[in-house]
Parts: sequence; structure tokens; C-alpha cells
Amino acid sequence: MKKIYIIDDDRDIVESLSMVLKANGFEVAAQYNDEDVVANVKKFGPDLIILDVMFPENSSAGFNIAREIKKEDDLSKIPVIMLLAINERGIYIGQFSSQDVDSEWLPVSVFLDKPVAPEELLAQVKSMLEKSS
Repeated sequence: MKKIYIIDDDRDIVESLSMVLKANGFEVAAQYNDEDVVANVKKFGPDLIILDVMFPENSSAGFNIAREIKKEDDLSKIPVIMLLAINERGIYIGQFSSQDVDSEWLPVSVFLDKPVAPEELLAQVKSMLEKSS
């Protein structure tokens, strides 16, 4: 069973993503803040990470978390799906898309806008897991 770790401060989002993923045979764990992420990811040992960009304390915490994860040799190959609500909120100039992925600055596999449709989530999760196998 593939393991997915969700990092998002919005408990409703985590619950809805978890329900979809668990119903499709994935083991899911989550955290709701940006504290001790690297240690928590190492402890759970996920095959894929779903990461929010914005946290209450830091509107770009997700970018920092993605960079921290990719610096760790034992975590660097784990695909990261980054969830964005910022494209709609206009917090950052321009919009983020998968064309913005960069191994140093934005080391994620794909960006998905919130709210993400269950079918799109599952398609991306399966695609990322196949690529990383």
C-alpha cells in the first residue's frame, strides 16, 4: 500500500483529501502546521507528499518546506504535489503552474489549484507514483 503524507493547515482540506485517497487504497497521514516537517516525513516514510503553500504564520512556508525536504538525501526523490489557493487570492504577482517547477527554488513535481477535484487529485497522485517507481 502506497503512503501519502499531507501537510496543510486546513483541516477540512486534509479530511477531504484523506477520504478520497483512503477510499482508493492509500495509507494517509497528515500534519496541520509547518513544524518539524522533515522529521515527521522521515518517521512516516511516504511515497508521495501533498503540501500546501500557505500557513498562518508564513504565507510561503510550503516553498520553504519543499526546499527542506529536497535537501535531505533520503527524501529528495519523494514526489511533492503542491496545493495552491494563491492563484485565486492574488497574494503573489502572476500565477504558479507546473512550468514554474525548479529543482532549487520550487522543487515540487506539480502544482494543483485548490479546491482540487477528486478525479484530478487521483490522476496526479497515480501519475507521480508511477514516475517515481
